[in-house]
Amino acid sequence: MTAERPDISIDAVYSQAEAARLLKVDRHTLRRWEKDPVFPLEGWTRRGGRGKFYRGRQLLAQWTVR
Repeated sequence: MTAERPDISIDAVYSQAEAARLLKVDRHTLRRWEKDPVFPLEGWTRRGGRGKFYRGRQLLAQWTVR
């Protein structure tokens, strides 16, 4: 993960690939964070079950905790 604050807008919505690139982690890391019982990352799948998305506010919160 990047030590510098990533260029993430708190009001934006990011795909799993975009979120992973901005945080400099693998997309599987984002999935692992979703399952974290202490500080889970909340993502959602759009209708049809394709694609995972995250809010910028949640990504920045994960960046500060991890």
